[in-house]
Amino acid sequence: MKHLLAATAALALAAAPALAQRAPVVTTDTGRLSGATANGVHSFLGVHYGADTGGQNRFRAPRPVAPWQGVRPATKFGDRCPQPPLNMPGFIIAFSDLPVSEDCLVLNVWTSALEPKAKKPVMVWLHGGAFGFGSGSDKYYDGTTLAKREDVVIVTLNHRLNGFGYLNLGPEAKGDFDANAGQLDIVAALKWVRANIGQFGGDPGNVTLFGQSGGGGKISGLIAMPAASGLFHKAIIQSGSDPRLGTEAESIAARDAVLASLKLKPTDVAKLRDLPMADLIAAFGGKAQLLTYRPWVDGTVLPTHPFDPVATPLAKNIPIMMGTARDEATSVLLSDPTWPATDDTKLNFMGTILTGPLAQEAVALYKARAPGDKPMHLLASLLGDSMFLWGAVTLAERKTSLGGAPVWMYRTDWRTPVQDGILRSPHGVELPFVFGTVGVSADLVGSGPSQDSMAALMMHVWANFARTGNPNGKGIPAWAPYDERTRTTFIFNDPPSVIHDPDPQIREFWGRVKARK
Repeated sequence: MKHLLAATAALALAAAPALAQRAPVVTTDTGRLSGATANGVHSFLGVHYGADTGGQNRFRAPRPVAPWQGVRPATKFGDRCPQPPLNMPGFIIAFSDLPVSEDCLVLNVWTSALEPKAKKPVMVWLHGGAFGFGSGSDKYYDGTTLAKREDVVIVTLNHRLNGFGYLNLGPEAKGDFDANAGQLDIVAALKWVRANIGQFGGDPGNVTLFGQSGGGGKISGLIAMPAASGLFHKAIIQSGSDPRLGTEAESIAARDAVLASLKLKPTDVAKLRDLPMADLIAAFGGKAQLLTYRPWVDGTVLPTHPFDPVATPLAKNIPIMMGTARDEATSVLLSDPTWPATDDTKLNFMGTILTGPLAQEAVALYKARAPGDKPMHLLASLLGDSMFLWGAVTLAERKTSLGGAPVWMYRTDWRTPVQDGILRSPHGVELPFVFGTVGVSADLVGSGPSQDSMAALMMHVWANFARTGNPNGKGIPAWAPYDERTRTTFIFNDPPSVIHDPDPQIREFWGRVKARK
């Protein structure tokens, strides 16, 4: 027995180096990384694409990573960028609870091949959470299934958010800051992809950005940024079409509110670089303030609004797939305990807030479209369309007016059974389907054959578009590009369908509402 134990121990010791060598190792332009392999997919997590953004790097463009010697482990997600807790009880989309720090410029890669000759399509994900919350490590965004099933390389990333990424320090800073640092972080990540993704089996000449909600808004901004031009080749915008971003005046107003909360004057802006991170998180916090932080037209990093009053010429040759969910606002309204009790009085009141003197027409239109709906769902439709429909239609119209690469429009109508079905097709419902992460997303979409079918369909469509710029493929109803004559729209449901100009009266109505503002 003694000899058997000794022999077993010797075999274990001999096997240890062999087992260690099985971990995938990749050489990047700054050093070597060791990842992990599961289910035939290699993952490299928490890979730094930029230096620590704290101290003198705060509010400045990202600095490069210092090269290292040896092999650095890349098997754990990195820290999230600084953000407060999401104070929205009942909000159904879950965010990661990993630690936050200013050393947060990290990305994650999933791939089934590590040979440069593989040249797989690359899909770079930009997370949602407006411009104030979230990370590339949120549970929906594990790239394993999508990478394996569709033979693509998946990249997710963290970048600076809220005031850390989008604060305008103003003229008092005397140029000692960089505008839109959060957007410049994403540019740095895309440069990392261009330089290194070939070592992960990806094709740096075939990179698709895809993002939801705030992630879609970030993509809209990147399309108009000269610094991002050529770093990506296609874009998928999911419930985040932003024709217009922030202005100089809006960004200065947000700065002044922060300074006032800290009892500082505009001439004290340099002191923001010396404050503890936690103090700034508190100052940047609160739902109302977080919504004020977004990319803003500074004239250099972001020279113009992406699609307002016209489309940026930089968009002409970028194919775009974009869409919305049928019931975007239900996920937000769920955090309001009074929502289920909505009556006609509240519906008319909200109609006035959203549409002004056109409120009576608005309510009548939505009641005619869905005569069996309760006021709570009529309110959700009204609010959701005001937030998302106009932006999507406007972006599509202005992009197609350029000629060049096409636009493909979709709408997600599949209804989730969770919460007794009251959410219907909420904001973010497609996330587990796009990544194939239904197994960890029962709280959002439930589980079953319909969920599996939706995941298979959406993964295939997203990957088809990433491969060729055209989402069509085997088993998918014929889908034509969007134009102002037919307004072809793919409907994601079980089963899927294609329709032309869905709800034209609603579309025309919101055009009139927005024209008044």
